[in-house]
Parts: sequence; structure tokens; C-alpha cells
Amino acid sequence: MSYRRKKLLALFFAMALSMTAVAGCTGTKSSTGNVVSSEIEINAEETSAQSEAGTFSSADMFTERDLAGTYEESGAVYVTLSDDGITGETDGVVIKGQTVIITAEGTYIFSGTLSEGQIVVDADNAKAQIVFDNVDITCASSAAVYVKSAEKVFVTLAEGSQNTLRNTDEYVAIDDNNIDAVIFAKSDLTLNGTGSLTIISAEGHGIVSKDDLKITGGTYDITAAGHALSGKDSVRIADGTFILTAEKDGIHAENADDEEKGYIYIADGDFTITSDGDGMDASNIVQIEDGTLDITAGGGSANSLKTHESDVPGGPGGGMPQNGEKLDGESMPQMGEKPDGENMPQDTTTDESGTSTKGIKAGGGMYLNGGTYQIDSADDSIHSNANITIADGTYTLATGDDGVHADDALIVNGGTITVTESYEGLEGLAVTINDGTIDITASDDGINTAGEKMELNGGYIHILAGGDGVDSNGDLTINGGEIYIDGPSDNGNSAIDYGDRSSAYVNGGTLVAIGSSGMAEVMSDSSKQKVLMVKLGEQMEAGNVVLTDSEGNVIVSYTALKTYDCVIISTAEVESGATYTLTTSGTTTEVTAE
Repeated sequence: MSYRRKKLLALFFAMALSMTAVAGCTGTKSSTGNVVSSEIEINAEETSAQSEAGTFSSADMFTERDLAGTYEESGAVYVTLSDDGITGETDGVVIKGQTVIITAEGTYIFSGTLSEGQIVVDADNAKAQIVFDNVDITCASSAAVYVKSAEKVFVTLAEGSQNTLRNTDEYVAIDDNNIDAVIFAKSDLTLNGTGSLTIISAEGHGIVSKDDLKITGGTYDITAAGHALSGKDSVRIADGTFILTAEKDGIHAENADDEEKGYIYIADGDFTITSDGDGMDASNIVQIEDGTLDITAGGGSANSLKTHESDVPGGPGGGMPQNGEKLDGESMPQMGEKPDGENMPQDTTTDESGTSTKGIKAGGGMYLNGGTYQIDSADDSIHSNANITIADGTYTLATGDDGVHADDALIVNGGTITVTESYEGLEGLAVTINDGTIDITASDDGINTAGEKMELNGGYIHILAGGDGVDSNGDLTINGGEIYIDGPSDNGNSAIDYGDRSSAYVNGGTLVAIGSSGMAEVMSDSSKQKVLMVKLGEQMEAGNVVLTDSEGNVIVSYTALKTYDCVIISTAEVESGATYTLTTSGTTTEVTAE
């Protein structure tokens, strides 16, 4: 575990121990009979560590009022927007020309159109609720909704309403704040309800909160020259439908002043994100519980530009150094060592403008606990500068670089991962696969570790690789699962590769590795399960590979997808001293397990 990660965990635990809950007012009923939930305050950060993994709990992410999406009509202030003049009650509202200023706590229901106007919230230490019931507001050079001062603001989309906010020109300063979004909030901001909101930001971001940005319901269609959604402290989404088109990141959370903040939490939702930058980018943790995510980043895998290919040996596009190769003139670190004081050589793939183009990116840990993901990215589809844990979910990844990349540990405990196109499929300083269904297509290595161990303990893994099938620059241990590898046809790589001072152990499971014999490596004699390695002496065409015992019983049957001249097989059925028949492209070879 990295020093930074240990420090983060210690801080999270300290926050959890200090967390208290303060009861708010009791709920009331709206005129429609819906219960309006009270808001239960937790604390300023509203975060806690739920486990050593550093994951968040949904109960800590959202208050009851965040989730309710309802409003009390009785006692609300109604405001009608019109270019001919804004009309409405004056309690808590100041009207100046085409600008509405909310100055007090309360519920404010808006309808109508402004071709050039603005809603401003200037209410210190107050909670204000803005209800959009079919509004259309254009503010050419500033925010259509500007929260200048408040404790917290709720923007609620009324049932069945269709609302539009837009910016059309460069932002012009109206005070000391750098207003650069169609909805710009200096306070915590929650959007909820069941209506729809369209945002067009020709020169800036879509929605920005300088504290926490929460969205718990509604339909959002956002087109922005900057980020579509941005929260300085966090972006938290409980549910909703999102169509996000951004010239920067689709969802962005970044706090340069506080490393515990700047995180993204998603409980559920339906996301279609098209971004010139990253689909999602957090300076700290990304945690996703569920949802449907369709992300195209940087124009997709067809638009890949690998600027690190000249810096890291291993062929076009880079990748980790092979056994015996050197990184920047230095020998490859041994297991447990770190190059230049870092956990792993940084992947600096960017486009020509220096823009990061990853699908989902985290500066801290990433925890993917469920959901359905369709990601097409110019750079890594899933990337963390720390650890990644995949617990469940369905992933279809096409990338110009790595399918899943962790600078520290990558752990897969379940789910279905299909990498349809990649330079390298899965990569981490250390890789552990405990369960799941994994299918990888890679132009270089299928699964790669950068100096520490690789453990394959269970699940189903199939790899089609142009480079090494599995490449561990430390020890490789196979304890279980089904592993099928179509490795390289050339002799510059091998189906299984591990560090020069390391070992490879097969202790259980089923292993079938097809590839070239030029760099083929044997398994350790200390393996608990017998391994057959057969060098055929000539290239075999793609086709059936069958291992039978002396009585003709099929032990292994596999269809090779490439030409090969080396076969490695290990199963629990292979016994020491027994003779087997290996059939490859119609050619039979007798093999004795020793």
C-alpha cells in the first residue's frame, strides 16, 4: 500500500470517528400529498470510511431531502419570468430588471422565459429551494443561475416540466467570483426532481459547485465547452438520466487544496457521455455502485495517440519493459522495489493538446462494485493513480492503450470484463484475480504487472495477445480458475512471461497457453500441480488442441485462434509419470508428465 493511500485511509477513519448526526425539522406534506422529507445533516464533509478499502456508503452521501425531489407548494413564492417584466411575490425576492435575486430561505417556483436574464441566490446561511416548472433562461455572458451566497441550494425539476438554461458568449466578470458555468454555485448544490433540464454552455461548463454537487433524479442533457458536471469537493449522483457532451471532462471533481476531497460517487443512473477529455475524472476516489455508463472519450480507441511510446521500451505504444530490458537506462526494479521512488512508471498518454482522454480516471483509489459499462477511449478505459478494485459489473472496453490500469494494485473479485481492443488489457504494479469472467484482446500483453506479483486464483480468463499473454515482472502464481491464452506467434514474446529473478507456480485450476517457443518459460518445480510443456518444432495452424489420456479420455480441448509451436497445459487430471497424447492440427505427440 502506498504512503499516500495509507495517509488517506487514516484521515478517512478519523473523519468516521468524529462524525455525528443532527436531527432536522420534521417532514411536511405538499399540496399533492407527497411527503417532503426533512434534511438530516451529517457533518460538513458528509463522508466516512466504511471499510479498510476506503469505500463510501450511500447513506453518507445523500440526505433525505437530497433524495426526496419534492417541494411544499403552500407558502412557496411564485415567480413568472417574461421579457416584458418579471412578476411575482416579493417575500424573499428582489427583482431588478431581468434579474431575480433570492435573499431569504424558502421555496421559489419559477416558470416562463427570459431571453437575457438571471436568477441569483444571495442568502447567507440559508437553504433555498428553486423549483423549475417549465423555464427557459438565456444569460449570454454569465450564469443563468448564480448562487453567490447560501448554506445550500436545491434545484428541483417539477414533474413533467421541460427546462432550458443557456450561455451563448464569453463569460464576463460581474463580481470577484470566476463565474464560468450556466449553473454556478459557491455553496453545496443539489439537483433533484423528475423533470428534465437542458443546458447549453457555449463558452464554459454546464453545472459547477465549489463545494459538493449532488444529483438525485431528473433528466439532464448538457452540452458544454468545458466540463459538463463539476464539483470541487465531490460529485455525488444517486440516480437520473444524463446525456453529457463536453469539450473537457464529462464529470469532473478536483480539489487541489484538500486531498481527501475531489471524489466521484455514483449509486445509480443512466449515463451517455461523449467527452474530448476524460469521461469521468476525480482527483481523489471514484466509487460506482451501479448504473449504465456509455462513455466515449477523446474520440475513442481509433483516435489513440501514445506519446509515451518513445520513452518505454517494448514496441509501438510502449507497455512495460520485457525481461532483461531497461527503463531509461536503469535495470528493471525487482519485486517490491519502486522506480525513481514511484509505485509505477506514469502513463502520460495525452492528445496533441495535452488533454487526458481516459474513460474513467481517479487520482486516488477506484472501487467499481457493479453496473454496466461500455467504454471507448483514446487512452486507458479505466485508470487509477493508486489501487483499483472491481467487485462486480459488466465491462466492454475498447481503448488505444490499457483496458484497466492501476499504478498500484489491481484486484478483480468478480464481474464480466471484455476488452475488445487494447494495447495491454489489464495492468498494475500487482494484479490479483479472484473471480470473474475476463476476455482480453491486446496488441501487446494481455495481463501485465510492473515489478510485483501476479496471482490468478479463480474465475475464467481468455487472452488473445500480440505480445506476452501474461507478463509478471515478479512472481506468477496460479491457484485456480480457467485460464486460456492465445499468445504470440513470433519468438519475441511468449504466452507466459515472468521476471528474471522470479518464479512461476501452478498450484491449481486449468491452464492452456498456446504461443511461440522462442521465449517460452517453464513453471517452477515447486508447483503443486503438474505442467506439460510441448515444443512442437514447427508452426501449427489455428485449430483444435486436444489432450487425451492413455485410455482416450479428453483431458483438455481448446480451439487455438493463432498459429503456434508451443503448448503449455496444466490441470488437476495430469498425473506424474502418466503418458498423454497431444493432438495439434491433426498431428499427434506423445507426452509424459514428469
